[in-house]
Amino acid sequence: MKMIDDLAPGRFDVVIVGGGVIGTVTAYWLAKAGFKVVVVERQDVAMGTSSAAAAAALLQTKTSPIKLALANESLQLLDQLHAELDGGFEYEHTGSLLAATSEEEMQLIREMNEKLHGLGLEVELLDGTEARQYMPILGDCIIGGSYSPKDAQINPLEFVVACEKASKRLGVIFSTYNEVIGVDVHGDKITAVQTKKGRILTDTVINAAGVWATRVAEMAGLSLAISPLKGELLVTERMPACMKGTLIAASYLLSKTGAEGKSDQRTVKRTVGITLVQLKHGNFIVGSTREQSGFERGNSMEGICELSYQLLKLTPSLGNLHLLRAYAGLRPLSKDGFPIIGRERSLPGFIQAVGFGGDGLAMSAIAARTIAQILTNSNGQYYLELFDPGRFSIQE
Repeated sequence: MKMIDDLAPGRFDVVIVGGGVIGTVTAYWLAKAGFKVVVVERQDVAMGTSSAAAAAALLQTKTSPIKLALANESLQLLDQLHAELDGGFEYEHTGSLLAATSEEEMQLIREMNEKLHGLGLEVELLDGTEARQYMPILGDCIIGGSYSPKDAQINPLEFVVACEKASKRLGVIFSTYNEVIGVDVHGDKITAVQTKKGRILTDTVINAAGVWATRVAEMAGLSLAISPLKGELLVTERMPACMKGTLIAASYLLSKTGAEGKSDQRTVKRTVGITLVQLKHGNFIVGSTREQSGFERGNSMEGICELSYQLLKLTPSLGNLHLLRAYAGLRPLSKDGFPIIGRERSLPGFIQAVGFGGDGLAMSAIAARTIAQILTNSNGQYYLELFDPGRFSIQE
């Protein structure tokens, strides 16, 4: 079989399957460590899950102590990346406001606030008046909330493109509009990756293919349980800056917990809990629904109406804004809601980097660093047991 046309000759240390946020950040991290890397992406970079990500990396929405610790450390690494890439993507710690419209929601926020305080996160309880002082676009229905100054706003497309450009400067090759169709395995070793454009010699594959990761794993004779979770989002027309930070409906916590918890706790019912961010260009991003609907990623009138209803309830002053478009994406979920990162025991050259759900942006940097530590056998692989791909077979 011919060697792939758009690649330099010779072997590659690593083939990364998937050009989303996990794949591109990992490519950059590995290139800095001196690895010869090629990224194979069946479309263009950031056209899968990353193209439908909400523009925020949040801490105070994390529903477990471990996820909070991971996200907190990852945001510190994102700070470093932003500096390394000369501020080449929109990223700022603008804070977030978790808002309640009922006493039941406020009680949930109080409980979360106490837990987050105990875990060391800086959060502040606000009454309705204080919440509106922080975010004046809020309506009178807001009775209180919680403010976290460390939460960040990030443009996912700019972030991926910045990492792609930086990776290319370090020698990484991006083979876009190409597709992996096979993985050559001899015994417990990988020898090559087969693509529609040709064959790539390598002994290491990183599976960062998102919701398609199960298919890639099967090509290497491996099993991997990843399920897609659809999220619908809205984009409004531009308007002058009128808010800073991320607005999070308290119902978002319930929606996220129900949809991204352990698989036996999920339901097929659509849940909605909005987040709202105004980008530096003036557009608002409204996200998002959560629904298990297979690989179908179309928008629904029900989803658009539910998002719009919550938006107008929380921020009635935005009622005259025009919607520019609605879009949807698929988020890859593991059985237990935690990422899967690590070597496959039966095929050590195959490294999984999947299952981030809606936390791919927030977790991207720590995922990339963990993979680099695996490949360099360096110290600090703190989370490998938690992320271990073999944990499900042990449980079963």
